[in-house]
Amino acid sequence: MREHSPPRIISHSQAPGKRCCALGAPLGTLLIAFTFYLLGLPASFVHNDEAHGAIVLIYDLPGTLAAVARDSHPPLYYLVLWGWLRLVPHPFALKFASPFFALLALALTYRLVAEAAGRRAAAGAMLLMAFNPLFFALATLGRMYPMAIAAAALGFRQALRRRDGSWLLSAWALTLTHFYGLLFLPAQRLLIPGWRPRLRELGRMALALLPIAGWSLWALGPSMAHTVRTLSRIPVRPTPPEVLANLMGALGIGIGADGRLGMLGALAVALGILASWRARRLWAAMALPVGLGLLLTLRFPFYAARYFAPLLPLYAWALAAGGAARRRALWLLLLSLGLYGIGRTWAVYANAPIYAEAQRELYATLFETAHPTDRIAFHGYWNQAEMALFYPETRPRLLPLEAIPPAGSALPTRTWVVGVTFFQDLYRPVIEALAREGPFDIHTWYPMAEVFRFVPWEEPAPWRPAGVRFEQGIVLEAVAWLDPVTDPGGSIRVGLRWRAERIPEGRYVVFLHLWDEQGRYRAGVDREPDPSTSEWQPGQIVTQTLALAAPPFLPAGRYRLMVGLYERLDSGWRRLRTAEGAEAWQIGEAEIRPRLGNARVPGVPLPGGITVRPQGAWRTTIDGTPRWRVHLLWQTDRPLPDDTHRLWIRGPDGTMRPLDPPEGWFPGSRIAGEEAAEIWEWREPLPPGRYQVFWEGGGLFPLFAFRIPLEGYRWDYDWIFRNRLPW
Repeated sequence: MREHSPPRIISHSQAPGKRCCALGAPLGTLLIAFTFYLLGLPASFVHNDEAHGAIVLIYDLPGTLAAVARDSHPPLYYLVLWGWLRLVPHPFALKFASPFFALLALALTYRLVAEAAGRRAAAGAMLLMAFNPLFFALATLGRMYPMAIAAAALGFRQALRRRDGSWLLSAWALTLTHFYGLLFLPAQRLLIPGWRPRLRELGRMALALLPIAGWSLWALGPSMAHTVRTLSRIPVRPTPPEVLANLMGALGIGIGADGRLGMLGALAVALGILASWRARRLWAAMALPVGLGLLLTLRFPFYAARYFAPLLPLYAWALAAGGAARRRALWLLLLSLGLYGIGRTWAVYANAPIYAEAQRELYATLFETAHPTDRIAFHGYWNQAEMALFYPETRPRLLPLEAIPPAGSALPTRTWVVGVTFFQDLYRPVIEALAREGPFDIHTWYPMAEVFRFVPWEEPAPWRPAGVRFEQGIVLEAVAWLDPVTDPGGSIRVGLRWRAERIPEGRYVVFLHLWDEQGRYRAGVDREPDPSTSEWQPGQIVTQTLALAAPPFLPAGRYRLMVGLYERLDSGWRRLRTAEGAEAWQIGEAEIRPRLGNARVPGVPLPGGITVRPQGAWRTTIDGTPRWRVHLLWQTDRPLPDDTHRLWIRGPDGTMRPLDPPEGWFPGSRIAGEEAAEIWEWREPLPPGRYQVFWEGGGLFPLFAFRIPLEGYRWDYDWIFRNRLPW
């Protein structure tokens, strides 16, 4: 039988003093890189994918595994986060896992290259990888890719050392971290020099695939269905050459550079490949998983450069040991482009107006406006996870859409439903079923989200006669009023029983409004009856249930509850008058109880016993209208007879601009301890720069600052050739 000589492992036994000097370079690189990554961590999530890891906060361990099975990834990274985030349940803790595994990947890459090509090449490989722009992006985003890179580096090392038992463990770690890890296992075995029995190799590969095969028997079907359904909606289907160019561009200049520079990064990588021709065996090993990934793009829309992240240790090794390091001009080009790409990525983190910002504003709105007894159901489990991460006090009230009672069952309490607009066909049937069971008092559109709040209707309702005649032969026969007393953020439920004396000549909308003592509109809901008034027949009885949301800023007091009808927008908004000539009929007076805040919560103290707890400013789009929204919670610890405060913003040029108050906001009185949640807006374009928010009331007081990024650019997390940056 033919004997097999072990691979050549370079010995590094040295005197203690020389060994310390030799370790100085890699340790210094690790320290600088780790500091760099920590400084580069974005203050908040820059993409919705980052918060997917937060699903571990809303499920127990079996529930986490079930949720991951519906996602697009294997479970190991989520199991690590499940334990880690229970120790430190904070957004930064989720993101901190990435630089930690990035540091581990760098150390393992150094050991890999040092044993195969010497310490000098290892130091160069570590330097190239530490400041590679793609590696920097992955090290500063809260995802599993640094963990996959570390597992791949360990697998390459153990394969070269012929330590099959340790290699199996690394293969399990890699494949259970990311499905694309499967593509790298053959590449690791191909690096082993010499002849190996085929059956034994096939047996090792079978053992390596055993855990991910077991997981896939349970999860691959739902995971593939979710991934294909999600990614198929992205309007970009690149060809394999484009995917390869995107990967090379990301390796050369990173994911934050302008797409017009992407080809420059790809060209630099191509030059590096040509210059390191001596490492053709390494490039051949890298070509195998990349080629398989390119073939997948012919069938599935999987094309992000980060999927190929496990090749980074081989990429750095090939450049450092294959001859490219001896060409100083090329070395400087690669490092310069890498640092530039890191700078671009860093700038994008701070400036990009992307989906995550609007999502944070939505979560802040839910936190501030939802009543403490409201439940919040999410169609997207990642949205539920983000809400739990940013506002952990809401966690007991969060639930998945699947937990809503089936059609025909009454809701136990007010329930918000947040649907992902990409998948209206999945959540809309639930919305329609809930609408048949009771009214909703809130309906708005956010970027990538549609939001409802449904209010359960109680039977039997306390109906009382009304006998109010409106024009067009419409009679309000009876009224049921379920909530004469409510809280800010609560609901007022009203049932209306209409009768048609004749066929109305048009379609009319019913309004239910809350007026203050001065007759000013404070809140309301407008709904067209079903069927519409134009379809009513003489003598027909139509029952309509409405729910009016009491704004969270509404001062305590008594308000007039008014009902009426008006022509649709295309008819001029004309209101129908009653037989007495009034444009609305008063159902009664609703009492709004005070919203009492927590005086122990810290904030910004202002004169007059006012404490302001600013929440933040976000750019978003509500019902198709772009706007900046400033969220504010404030409380008075003494009676406030005349609350006339306003909010202002001061721009970078010193110009002061008044913000628009919430709809229905007017000056009024407040009792001691009362709290108000307000969202002020600016709906016109603002130039880039730093802005400061001021409270005007008893003086002008600064609250907090926010920054508006440059306009005219677009950042794509997956596809750098779509990026357009103006600077």
